Amino acid sequence: MLNLGRYFLLMLVTLSVSSHALSTEPHEVVSIDDTFQHVHLSGRLSSVRTPANAQLSDIQHHQDWQVALDNQPLKSQQSLWMRFGLNNTANQTTEVLLTLDNPALDSVDVFVLDQRDRILHSFLVGAARPLENRAYNHRNVVLPINVPDHQQLHIYIRVIDDGPMVFSTDIWSKQALVAREQINLAFIGVIGGALAILACYFLITYALLRSPIRFWFGAANGALFLLFLNLQGIITQFIGAGQYLPHTTTLLLALVLLAGSKVSHRLLVDVPLYWRTVSYCLCAALLPVAVLLNAYWQLIADVALVGALITQHLVLALLFHNRENTLPNRLYALGWLVVAATAGVDVVLFLNGIILPINVQLLLTFMLMAGMLLFAVAIEAHEQGEQRQQHQHQQATISDLQQFYNLFRNSAEGLYTSTLEGKLITTNPAMCSLFGYDDEAQMMAEVDNTAQFYAQQQDREVLLGELLQSGIALGKEIKGKRRDGSEFWFSISAQLHTEGATRFLSGSIFDITERKQSSISLEYLATHDSLTGVYNRREFERRLRSALEHASQGDMDLTLLYMDLDQFKVVNDTCGHKAGDVLIKQLSQQLNNVVSNKGTLARLGGDEFGVLLEQDNAQMAYQVANQILTTVQEFRFMWENRVFTLGVSIGQVPWHPGITSSEQLLSMADAACYMAKERGRNQVHTYSADDKQLQRYESELNWVTQLNQALEHDQFVLYYQHYHPLNKKIAGHHYELLLRMRDGDGKIIPPSAFLPAAERYNLTSAIDKWVIECYFKWLADNPAHCEGLNYCNINLSGHSLADKELKLFVLNAFEKYNVPYQKICFEITESMAIVKMDETLEFIETFHQLGCAFALDDFGSGFSSYSYLKHLPVNYVKIDGSFVKDLLVDPIDMAMVNSIKDIAKAMGMGTVAEFVETKEIMVELGKIGVDYAQGYGVAKPAPLEEFSPYQG
Repeated sequence: MLNLGRYFLLMLVTLSVSSHALSTEPHEVVSIDDTFQHVHLSGRLSSVRTPANAQLSDIQHHQDWQVALDNQPLKSQQSLWMRFGLNNTANQTTEVLLTLDNPALDSVDVFVLDQRDRILHSFLVGAARPLENRAYNHRNVVLPINVPDHQQLHIYIRVIDDGPMVFSTDIWSKQALVAREQINLAFIGVIGGALAILACYFLITYALLRSPIRFWFGAANGALFLLFLNLQGIITQFIGAGQYLPHTTTLLLALVLLAGSKVSHRLLVDVPLYWRTVSYCLCAALLPVAVLLNAYWQLIADVALVGALITQHLVLALLFHNRENTLPNRLYALGWLVVAATAGVDVVLFLNGIILPINVQLLLTFMLMAGMLLFAVAIEAHEQGEQRQQHQHQQATISDLQQFYNLFRNSAEGLYTSTLEGKLITTNPAMCSLFGYDDEAQMMAEVDNTAQFYAQQQDREVLLGELLQSGIALGKEIKGKRRDGSEFWFSISAQLHTEGATRFLSGSIFDITERKQSSISLEYLATHDSLTGVYNRREFERRLRSALEHASQGDMDLTLLYMDLDQFKVVNDTCGHKAGDVLIKQLSQQLNNVVSNKGTLARLGGDEFGVLLEQDNAQMAYQVANQILTTVQEFRFMWENRVFTLGVSIGQVPWHPGITSSEQLLSMADAACYMAKERGRNQVHTYSADDKQLQRYESELNWVTQLNQALEHDQFVLYYQHYHPLNKKIAGHHYELLLRMRDGDGKIIPPSAFLPAAERYNLTSAIDKWVIECYFKWLADNPAHCEGLNYCNINLSGHSLADKELKLFVLNAFEKYNVPYQKICFEITESMAIVKMDETLEFIETFHQLGCAFALDDFGSGFSSYSYLKHLPVNYVKIDGSFVKDLLVDPIDMAMVNSIKDIAKAMGMGTVAEFVETKEIMVELGKIGVDYAQGYGVAKPAPLEEFSPYQG
């Protein structure tokens, strides 16, 4: 029953179709005879667009059939119907082949009807359908149609696809189609083979030459080979996934463009990162295109993105090229132009529905291949240019190596190469001479290991450690050993380099023995006291600051001992400065024996010492202090058959977190030492904040606040004290400028009260500047006085001389107030001049050249006055008042004054005697030959504002 029902339904459809035969007559009928070969159906087909669900019976009587074939893509849920007729005029049944040359068509339905519009045969094929549906396993639609002799058939074709309706519809005889297919396959083989050969050649040469540009160009050709096969439907024919042909095409196009972009970036010179990023973004944009868009819009997006990328690469070829080798860029740009022109023509014709003949397609394809060959030639030219540059670089390197070898041979520095283990590899004549060898051969034969070059083996180990850590060591100063065993100092710079599996050390060496010895001497003098050999005050303060930092960071123990010798002045006064110097030197050695390996000992002043104890030793501070006390008490100094005993007062200060500076710690230790003296001397006093006597002493430090206020509010007052010439008439004003301070009540405070605090807290520089500024301004306001001025002596502190700004300040003051240089004499204290020797000499030299005079104040109070006097180019020597005031009763003082006067005269210097209290002393000084007298016996100090000329 079911089969009968189906047969009945088929009969009804046949009758319905037959009833409309007059209205469904095809527009064009193709005649076939015994000589038939091929007919192209373009212009012979009628077409109409209908809903996708329209059936054959619906369209047979459709009234909108058109002769022209619209190649625009179908709308959603729309199909394209075409029809034509076949009339066999031969005397036998003839088989012809219907072909639609577009492997991407999703659905192609073909219905073959006889003259009575009965369906003789139907074909349901296309890319979206199984390959088994096709009559022939072919990349395109190839359908056999048997046309009976002297009969006419009606052929209806329905196409459903989302791409452009561009395809060639033909009728072939079997022999003609086979002949054309042979040509097509040969064409595909030639083009595909050429692309495959290019891909294999460049990938194989990449494996040999390791040239990245060859890899990417090989990859580009490989991807283009797959793209070409995909467009021809070959891949679809083998894998049976024709519905994905447009998507596969876009993805393969993305790979081609990515590989081409990498070729571009390698071929061109210094393409910036942002340009490369643009290229990669354009390639990556094809990925969503392949997934999201249909075939037609994929084609449009592909064309737009490829056009943008080609335009970018042409611009890059113009902008980024090697000026010394422009051929690769020109070939590269020409290749893109050929590829762009060929692809552009093909796409434009395709979108306009123009199917090119096979010979034209062959021409366009060969043009495309010519573009690829231009790329290949550009790559070869690029690599040849690089090879030429490498060759030139190698030639330059060889030339440089020759120059280096000449430098190596003739270098004044010792140059050598060794293994890391110490085996000597190369050396030069300077190296041989440096270490006492006659020539390189002797050195290479006798030096088993470069360790022989080092006086101490650990120096080489330290050098190797630094090299292994950082790869280079510069200017390392090391003590070396010559062939004869003598030692010397050399500076070495070395670096590590690797050749194969071996690491080598290359070094340069030059002799620095003379400089090193000089440097060691200067460094020693900079940190040690020249008389005693222990550390000086500057180095002690530096170490104290460092110790305070470590103590505050790690909460470590720290104790400071401040020592002042008792009865030292007795030796100095009775036996002279030479004896004092010997005493200090001998006692320093004794103290150093006690402190050695426990702390740091330094000479802080004439007879003052300091000891710094840290960590565990700080807890032994009181024991160390008592050992020092015992050592000094047991010390006996002998001079010219006289024996002297000494004592020492020691101030001890343990560090606590409240102590924040070295100055504070020294001040506290000084205060504790002062209390030890106050309490009977020759004892240890530990600092305590609750000690009332100590509190009274520390209250004196309030001078710092008063000094700052005085500077800020002009509470200083200038005084003067006349000089009296002892061997000539008075000619003009000659006086010393003195300083006083006025307190809040208007009381005048002498300098002895506040200057020690000023020196301790580094305020002397500011005070000296105030004095100079105030006095020079007063001279400018009193031109008559300035005119009659012979000399004004101005005291400068040694701390001020260390102020780099003081010199500039004084120079500016001279110019600002127009004060004659020759009317000013600067006084420098002997003890401070010795401490600040370099700064003092620099200051004296500057102002000597301008006309200023200099006087050395308090001469004779130091321990090595005469030795230093030779190095200080002063004009006057001021004899310390301690020798002058007892001149008439103390023969030693008389001898000292005579000695100082004689030395000064011999050196062409004038002399000034201080503390001249009486006329009798003044007369005696005149007899001795001293040039000037100063003191209360001459004139008392008076305010500068109340100046009156000296009456004699």
